Amino acid sequence: MKKILLSLLLAVICVSAMAQRVTGTFMPLRNQTRVKMVIDYSEADIMGMPEEQFYTFEEDWAHDKVEVVSLYYNYANEQLEKANLFIVGSYNFDTEYTLYLFVRSVDIRGNHDCDLVLVANDEIEIGRATGLRAEGGTFGSKLNLMKDGAEHTGKAIGKFLVQQIEQGGRRRR
Repeated sequence: MKKILLSLLLAVICVSAMAQRVTGTFMPLRNQTRVKMVIDYSEADIMGMPEEQFYTFEEDWAHDKVEVVSLYYNYANEQLEKANLFIVGSYNFDTEYTLYLFVRSVDIRGNHDCDLVLVANDEIEIGRATGLRAEGGTFGSKLNLMKDGAEHTGKAIGKFLVQQIEQGGRRRR
């Protein structure tokens, strides 16, 4: 029985390691107070459509996008505050580091697939996490499912950053 449990645990670890690839480091963030985070949907596939087409399909997107974006920040900050780390936000001033969340796809359930990139001084890439995935929702409108996905993605971002800083920035490939 122990061998079976150990095998299952190892399989889960291997699958999660394949799902997310980390290069570089996120350690420079450990001494920051505020970090700008930019949410980018420009290359996203939202329920089979580019964002421009999704605007025409889902007329409330123009209004609700502001709320969706704020959910990423709020839920990431919940995790970061628990660890007594920096906060992320959409600041109107420059910060030493900027996190870019590239939303790659959002499916019909609101499940998100994203890449998170850390950049210093708006030009030098320091760290990258590809394949950051989070579940959407189970009930509600398309926008409600996307909002659930944004909450879960925010939590995943916060947990990922806490883990990276607590690990001391060890690289995973």
